[in-house]
Amino acid sequence: MKVFFTCAGALLLASLAGHAQTTPAPAATPAPTTVATDPAAPTTPTPIALAPVTPAADPNALKIKTEINPITHKLTVRCDAVGPTRVEINDKEGRPVLTKTMMAGTTPVTLNTAKLPAGPYVVRCTAGEKTGMRRVMLGE
Repeated sequence: MKVFFTCAGALLLASLAGHAQTTPAPAATPAPTTVATDPAAPTTPTPIALAPVTPAADPNALKIKTEINPITHKLTVRCDAVGPTRVEINDKEGRPVLTKTMMAGTTPVTLNTAKLPAGPYVVRCTAGEKTGMRRVMLGE
């Protein structure tokens, strides 16, 4: 008989917990009441947090593909722009160290990086209002 009441109480608590999650809280809170808790009684399930929302892709962003050939010190850059595109390689302080303009971003441009010291760089492509960036590591 004791098992029956324990199971019935657990079902009632689960039902109330589910109802409390779907209905808004009342405007006034009732006075607190003292309830004796049984250590063997099941606990109320904790709510599961929702996953963060992924932001939408920027419509003005360009996709950039880079290929590095460490033997010949060449960097090949290709992006998805349809018109004239400016390719810029910036050092870690953000200063441009190499710049090249191409007529169509879909055709690859090859840049000689032999004179640049080894380290991290940012390749930035700009075509009208659209821009895109990609980090590269040169000289390794």
